[in-house]
Amino acid sequence: MTFSDTKNSDKTKMEESIVELEEIVVGLKQTLGSLHQKIDLLESKPELQSSIENLKKDAESRASNLEAEVKRLREDLTSIRELLGSNLDKRNSGK
Repeated sequence: MTFSDTKNSDKTKMEESIVELEEIVVGLKQTLGSLHQKIDLLESKPELQSSIENLKKDAESRASNLEAEVKRLREDLTSIRELLGSNLDKRNSGK
């Protein structure tokens, strides 16, 4: 392959890349427009905002409850391990 062949090949690849990037830009602009429409729709309906806020508060409350439950379960597990450990120590010392 000669230098000019390499140069032409690189130029072709670059042109193809530019076309692909332009297609991506068009797709992103369409997505942006769609998102703006959806945001406008949400902002125009206060009942949706209220519903979303209620769902968010409910989700946060559930997450908090789950975190507390996980903490309690970890504490229980630690207690069980300690109990089992002391029972094993008693059994081993009794032999």
